[in-house]
This record gives sequence, structure tokens and C-alpha cells, in this order.
Amino acid sequence: MLRIKVHSGDRDRASTLVNASVPARRLELGSGGSHADGRQILLRDDVTGISVSGQYDQVGEMLSFVVREPLKAGEARVFSIDPSPEPEVEARFQATATSKLDRVELSVGRDRFATYIVDGTRRPYFWPVLGPSGASLVRGQGSADHPHHTGLSLSYGGHSEAGSVNIWSDWDEPPYGPGGRMLHRGFRHLRGGPVFGELVHDLTYVDTDGEPFAQEERTVRWWWASEVERFIDIEARISTVTDRGTRPFIVMIRMPGSFGDAGRTTAAPEVDRNDQARIYHSRWVDASGPTAGPPAGPPPGPPEEHVDAPGRRRPPSEPGTGPWNGIALFDHPSNHGFPNVVGKYATAQQITQAHYPPPDAMDGPFSYRTRILVHDGDAAGANVEALAGDYASGCRVELTE
Repeated sequence: MLRIKVHSGDRDRASTLVNASVPARRLELGSGGSHADGRQILLRDDVTGISVSGQYDQVGEMLSFVVREPLKAGEARVFSIDPSPEPEVEARFQATATSKLDRVELSVGRDRFATYIVDGTRRPYFWPVLGPSGASLVRGQGSADHPHHTGLSLSYGGHSEAGSVNIWSDWDEPPYGPGGRMLHRGFRHLRGGPVFGELVHDLTYVDTDGEPFAQEERTVRWWWASEVERFIDIEARISTVTDRGTRPFIVMIRMPGSFGDAGRTTAAPEVDRNDQARIYHSRWVDASGPTAGPPAGPPPGPPEEHVDAPGRRRPPSEPGTGPWNGIALFDHPSNHGFPNVVGKYATAQQITQAHYPPPDAMDGPFSYRTRILVHDGDAAGANVEALAGDYASGCRVELTE
């Protein structure tokens, strides 16, 4: 029986995602075995006897599963792979994707998690991204304050930094326009699974004249370690970029209005902090606050009056009164410039982190990656520091018989 030994290393682990390199032949995939790509593989914790769901990527020969029981620093745990080809066990956090014409609905278990909108916008973005309370932890379109600060997204160029194309502001005219766009070209694949869902997205960046200047392959994985620990992993692979300027690639999160003045932003120990400009470098940044209700559904029929007609009541904008939830952004040590600059284009209600091409690959290729955590409570209660460390340095694994 094949066993996987997971070593915690020099840190405590909680709800850690393990990626183990397992040749297909050791799962009998090449000799008639029925553990198909993306299907569930059961593993048994040899100490607790608890079974956990695994997911196998046959192309990359990678087996992924979540160790839900805490692992102390220096501890190791062994998991045995169940040889039964078709386990009759429902994965607790099965990820699914529903493709629409302009978006993809991302779900986990029976719960909606996030929507990835890819068409009809200057750049793809996630809205809503639902926390444990059922409310969105990011803001959607339609706000008067910085309306281009929408949801969770990857942007580019800032305010035309050193002449770079602006795909940050939704402006067609000065002072920040005209701007470029990220064009959705299609998905290489889109699939769910017992541990995570994954989409691979091809995008072309075009300048103000509609001429292409960059190509990106974006991989998005969504998975939950628990009801209150929800993750989105993003990796952007830039094959070419022929723009001028400093070429900032920006990860952006705009917090919901429900956080109001009651919300707080917490960060890892920073370097090169400039409080006046709210700019610093940090491994992780977290924003948390009181939540509002779940996003509104579609109206039952046409409105009796236009939204901007006199006398029409505006939606409530006061701070939320629901449970405290938070959203965090993690930088990764493999990224050039780690820890990267935070807050360069942000308001007080926003998180941004800028990534720049390495000097020896200004025209590509290069890549950067980030992890988004959606959690209950604030940064301290969610143990964000430990979870960011887990992302920065994963568990070591070894295979035994």
C-alpha cells in the first residue's frame, strides 16, 4: 500500500494543502486503474483513522489533499492511499464550476463561493466573494467612490506609471484615460474536483489603440480548508510584454462598504514604510470588518421607477451589523521583489500589491502568484500569520510503501 508521509517542518500547520508528486504508475493509472484525472482518491490518516479526500492531476502527476488536523512543528503524519478504485464517500468540500456566457460561478459543496466575471469589463474580476456570514468580502460595481475599484482583480499599469498602459482606471477620457483592456480569449480548461476547482484562462492585453502588447495565462484554483477558511490561488504567467514604462502588475481587493470606519487593516511586519503615502512592503495584508447581508438577487420584475429618479431611496451605505469577516492577500517568496509593495494605488478601503518584471525579463517571460484567504473574525482570530507562512513554505512529503 502506498503511503504519503507529511512533515510539518519548522512551523505549526493547520488546514494545510499538501501537493505530493506521485507518479501515475504508483497509482496503477497506467495499467488499467480507474483513478481518473481529477477524480477522488481516498487517503486514511494512520493515526486518527480519519479518511480525507485527495485529487489527482494526471498531467502533472500531483496528488493534492488537505490535512485538516493540526500538525505541530517537527511532527510528521502518514496517510495511506485507499486502493478501492471508486470510493463511495462524498467529498466534504467538492468544488464545482458553472460556465455562463460572461462569467463562471465558483461553488464549494452546496454553497456559492465566488463569481469570476470575464467579459463586458476592462479586466476580469471576482464579485461577489462570499465569506462565512454569506456577505461579499469585496465590493461590486456601481459605487460613486472610485467606481473602477471593483471586486478582486488583477490590474496593470497603475496611473500610466512611467508611460505604461493604464488598465487600472475605467476611464475613456483624461485625466486617467484613455485606458487599455484585458481581453478574454477563452479557457484552456474549466473543471471542479473533490479538493479544488481550477480554470486556466488566456488573456491578451491591448493598449489604447487596441493593439496587443502582452499575453497572459492565468490559473485560478479555489478550495476550502473549512467553512471559515476559504482560498483562491492565482498564478499569472506573462509570456510577453512589450509595453514601455515600469510595467506594474497589480493585485487589487476593494473592501465592501459595510466595513466602514469600523473595519481594520492588518499587515505582517513591514519594511520601508511610508505612513503618509500608505505605502510599504509586506508578506501579507488583511482587511476585516462587520459584514452586511448576502448580495441581493435579481428583481422580481421591472422597477417601478428608475434608480436615479427623484425620490428613489438609495441602498443603505452605513457600516454592516453582521458577523465580522475578513479577506487577506498573501505574497509568495518565489515572486520577484518579495515582499512586494503594498498600497501604492490604494485608498483606505483597499488592498493593492504591485509586482514588477525582473530586470532580466522585462519583456517576459515571468510569473507571479498570490493566495487570497477569506475567513471568519479578524486577522488575529483567523491566525493569518500562520496561514501565510504555510503558503510561503509548504510541507515536505515523502512516499513509502
